[in-house]
Amino acid sequence: MIAGVKNTMKQEIISIVVLAYNTEKYIKKCLDSICKQTYQKLEIIVILDGCSDKTEKIVRKFAEKEKRIRILSHENKGTCFCRIEGYQNAKGKYIMYVDSDDWIEKNTIEVMYQNLLDYEVDLVHCQYKRQKEKEIKIPKNILNRNVKMNVEELEPQFFDLLYYTNNCNSICRQLISKEIMSDMPQVDSDLLYNEDLACNLTIYKKMKSILFIPDELYVYRKNPNGITKRMDTMLIQKKIKDMCQVHYELYDAISDFGIHDKKKYKQYACIKMLYQLTYLFYRLKKSNHFHKVEFISYMESIVNQAEIKEMIQYLHKNPNDIALKEMGPTTYQTSIYLMNEKYHALYYYYKLIYSIILFFERKFKK
Repeated sequence: MIAGVKNTMKQEIISIVVLAYNTEKYIKKCLDSICKQTYQKLEIIVILDGCSDKTEKIVRKFAEKEKRIRILSHENKGTCFCRIEGYQNAKGKYIMYVDSDDWIEKNTIEVMYQNLLDYEVDLVHCQYKRQKEKEIKIPKNILNRNVKMNVEELEPQFFDLLYYTNNCNSICRQLISKEIMSDMPQVDSDLLYNEDLACNLTIYKKMKSILFIPDELYVYRKNPNGITKRMDTMLIQKKIKDMCQVHYELYDAISDFGIHDKKKYKQYACIKMLYQLTYLFYRLKKSNHFHKVEFISYMESIVNQAEIKEMIQYLHKNPNDIALKEMGPTTYQTSIYLMNEKYHALYYYYKLIYSIILFFERKFKK
């Protein structure tokens, strides 16, 4: 029981949705951490997304002993499809997502649910730790106390987190009222990257209140084989497509949230897009799949999309030099090339200059 709690905990069913794709090394730790929660009234939905290793065998063996586990299995359809599928199949009043290479502290659900009741909010968002091999690191915590935000007072605190940081990018480490997730099926289920942010935007537009707590209850594991670490040519192109799509949604969401944007959130959405586009163009060039003319043509095709052109033009008319320069000299210079459509210059910049500047950036950061 948490100190200072005003409400007696009601025993509602809470659905934990686990997305499992080829994580045979980690899935046991993940399911152990969920099954041994101090809050026991759980529905555990494990979605087997076309696994080709021993993940499915491990999960089914778990399910023989743990009757709260329900398995959904199909060919590989990707994270976003599975996020939506989990929502649609959940019977609980509240939902939490846990990825199968991550795990949660034993009191995670109890703490988050008790806070949700105590503060009468739609969503509770906790902090996290990172596990790399046997070492667990705790990032700098943005909070040292509980912070409740009602829909009338989301600006500026909540939007600072959403637009200035990546704190709200992940749908994991949130306990969410299923009632405010009704628009999630409208998200493009084909998204492989930035899909959590796309899902979160639909949830945040529906919520009436959110609580941020300082407790580090969710543990991300650095998985070297995860999809976000794979960088072959086709996946980079898919990531560029998805990233541009979702960041346009972030940019366009300002009108849906109905805020005055005195703090230049739209500019930050544009800058985030340019930052990632810069990095991904570089990775694509490094893949050596394109010849010079093809690569320039591909960059033009991306930057000339109506939505991306709108964002670049918006940033041109509403410059935010401070935020641009915060990205560092490499990405800043490349963003300037993109904003001015100097694709040939950008190509040679990557080919001849980027690696040298990157070397010195890393050298000075040490």
